Amino acid sequence: MARGDRRRRGAPADGVRTAEGAARGGPARRDNRVGIARSTVRGAVLAIVALILALSLSGSWLLAWYRARRAVTLHSAPPALPPDSSSPTVAPDFFWGTYRPHVYFGMKTRSPQPLLTGLMWAQQGATPGTPKLRHTCEQGDGVGPYGWEFHDGLSFGRQHIQDGALRLTTEFVKRPGGQHGGDWSWRVTVEPQASGTSALPLVSLFFYVVTDGKEVLVPEVEAKGQLKFISGHTSELGDFRFTLLPPTSPGDTVPKYGSYNVFWSSNPGLPLLTEMSWCLNQAVPGQEETKLWGSWQAAC
Repeated sequence: MARGDRRRRGAPADGVRTAEGAARGGPARRDNRVGIARSTVRGAVLAIVALILALSLSGSWLLAWYRARRAVTLHSAPPALPPDSSSPTVAPDFFWGTYRPHVYFGMKTRSPQPLLTGLMWAQQGATPGTPKLRHTCEQGDGVGPYGWEFHDGLSFGRQHIQDGALRLTTEFVKRPGGQHGGDWSWRVTVEPQASGTSALPLVSLFFYVVTDGKEVLVPEVEAKGQLKFISGHTSELGDFRFTLLPPTSPGDTVPKYGSYNVFWSSNPGLPLLTEMSWCLNQAVPGQEETKLWGSWQAAC
């Protein structure tokens, strides 16, 4: 009995063995389980992120493909206008016009490779500092009010431009005929608006002609330096000529100008035409009337 009792007392009970085993191996097993759970969560999160990225990339690619497909897919309906609807043979009355937004005054042909004409001006000595060259309509440039008083959209128009003490009036009229929209004429009138004075400040007027660089422009200058004609040739117009008349005052035939100047320089494009013309104007100060001409690559 004593030996058996000792044997029973030396062998721990099942509950004690379980408690001791839990005490010895429980925390390690729990850490292992926690590590496995965290790894599973990380893998699931990475899988979800990868799936979202794949869906977004595939969606962007599908959207770009759909837009490109829509851009190159023509509608089955017939075109509203024929391809040559703006050509001078189909619509000669609309071939020439004031189709030049963002400039105060200019004309061009309605064609893929147009011939452009335009007007710039500057008052010299009117205000302290550097004179401002007017060409494109800009907010805050101090010009205004301005706008068309008459314009039928076809053959004639007249607008007034208020620039400080000056009032400019630009007019054009077209005469139908020929195969390229007929002929047209400009007239630019500059008048003082300050009360009690009739003297004009020193004003520089710039007239320019622009082509795409592949056409021909040739000046015809008189002995006194006055630009009399601008002749040229384009594939659409054929041979053409601009005639520039000397300025006069109403009822007076005496020319009202100090000098004429003709400029020829390279021009990388229309957005830089104002800056380039201003540099030329600074190089020739004091002129009252300047005729400016040129082409796209060999410009005024």
